[in-house]
Amino acid sequence: TTKVPTPTMTTTTNLQNPRDAVIVQAIRTPLCRARKGGLAKVPPSTLLSAALRGVLLKDPQTRHDQDATDPASSAYLIPPSDVQDICVGNVLSPPTSAVSFRMAALSADIPHTTSLSTTNRQCSSGLQAIANIAHAIQSGSISIGIGAGVESMSSDPMHELYDKFPPQVDWEVVQNCRHSRDAMGCLIPMGVTSENVSKKYRLDRSALDRFAAESHRKAARAQSLGKFRAEITPVGDVSRDDGIRPDTTAETLSKLKPVFDKAEGSTTAGNSSQLTDGAAAVLLMSREEAVKRKLPIWGVWRSY
Repeated sequence: TTKVPTPTMTTTTNLQNPRDAVIVQAIRTPLCRARKGGLAKVPPSTLLSAALRGVLLKDPQTRHDQDATDPASSAYLIPPSDVQDICVGNVLSPPTSAVSFRMAALSADIPHTTSLSTTNRQCSSGLQAIANIAHAIQSGSISIGIGAGVESMSSDPMHELYDKFPPQVDWEVVQNCRHSRDAMGCLIPMGVTSENVSKKYRLDRSALDRFAAESHRKAARAQSLGKFRAEITPVGDVSRDDGIRPDTTAETLSKLKPVFDKAEGSTTAGNSSQLTDGAAAVLLMSREEAVKRKLPIWGVWRSY
């Protein structure tokens, strides 16, 4: 016999829960080349301020000096004072970044009554920040929050990180502990990890170059068609990504020398991720709050 489904048997995955954490706005600054790009001289706090302010605007493309300096302005999607918490993901900035980012929120018209924290989960820091806010909404701790991320690789170069801030550990203890190999492996740079992954999965250098060239081609076409425009909030006069190379080909990339394994490596400056300056922010709230405010729901946070 066929068992008739009952309400208790229905999975809750697709049900609309008032405490669902939903995304109602997401925005980013232009992503520019570190040291050589349009944001190279812009401090990370300014990048973050632009993203925090932009994610609260009905029109994120509004320049800071054009409108919305009044927190009560109708240009805002929601009043900045309604944001209850902000979490910012960041890796490279110095310990004082927590203070800088707090000042960034205040300069984005968000009042001191809105709390702010930072998180560092390396490359997943921005995503972790969003997760922290989403989980707070799901648990009922808050109803509205912003998850954000920022890096200025011009201001805080990755290759200088250990020189400026060496790990504060007892090296004798670390090198002689049960997990010493894993502990010392924490010092392996991402470029070497890239080479290790390429060798493990037998990724061919020519395939990597072709993939990189195709990525530039797609990005250049998308930029020329204005596909990125709606997701970018300007920083001063900078409103476009400047790291896309439309003339890149697999042939030109093949002439570049490997950086980390000079003899047999496959990772080059051309087929690797760009060193970038930029910031991004996501405005989340409970489904109940979004419905009450008649805001469009872009997506629902389920898990991380």
